[in-house]
Amino acid sequence: MKMFTEQKFNIGELQGISKKTMEEHLGLYAGYVKNWNSINAELEKLMSQDNPHALAELQRRLSFEFGGMRLHEYYFAHLENGSTSLTTSGPLAKAIEAQYGSIENLQKLMKNIGLMRGPGWAILYYDPKSDQLLTGFSGEQHQGHFVTLPIILAIDVWEHAYILDQGTQGKGKYIDTFFANLNWLTCESNLSASRG
Repeated sequence: MKMFTEQKFNIGELQGISKKTMEEHLGLYAGYVKNWNSINAELEKLMSQDNPHALAELQRRLSFEFGGMRLHEYYFAHLENGSTSLTTSGPLAKAIEAQYGSIENLQKLMKNIGLMRGPGWAILYYDPKSDQLLTGFSGEQHQGHFVTLPIILAIDVWEHAYILDQGTQGKGKYIDTFFANLNWLTCESNLSASRG
């Protein structure tokens, strides 16, 4: 099994998200990569044994680690190279306006999704088959995904993303802060790649 390597991100100073929070968050991401690799190594050892319970438990944990790894890669990419505005004449802006009326409406919807109780991710997907954007919530990071759909925007709403800076009740403020720091070019690039 191919091992994964931790990605490095060019994240400068952020508005409302401290350097300490970002360091801790990047360390958590590194742990997902490390855990994915170690679980895979353990799975390879168990393949020749007749122990379905151990294999099943490791396989269940593998999806959790993979979700944490990949979703954080989207998340950190959104915060790289400084915030940028959405290109108003671009395909993503046009799709958002057609479906949600405005970028402000989409941001409000994403914030409301992110404010749901419990850890997880507020996610904007693109469905190539119906040619539309879809919003969703992934409980933790391995449940509730829209199968096969490319991710356009991923907002981490686990407490570790905001508790140091905004406190336990600061999820809403944090989501606003995330949008203030968002590099929309990454979302536009994700949509372009998903459309081929």
